[in-house]
Amino acid sequence: MIFKKPEQPKELDEVDVHPDVHRATEEDEEQVLRELYGDPDENGFYLGEGA
Repeated sequence: MIFKKPEQPKELDEVDVHPDVHRATEEDEEQVLRELYGDPDENGFYLGEGA
């Protein structure tokens, strides 16, 4: 059986082309998560049980 590779959508080349795409949108993401969900559990997951 021969599988044909699906064609890549032409719009895919336009995704994430902005030079600042790697920059965080919040200054301190961890602080925002703590404010929203409380402290993370022992595994580092924010479960939303402490806020």
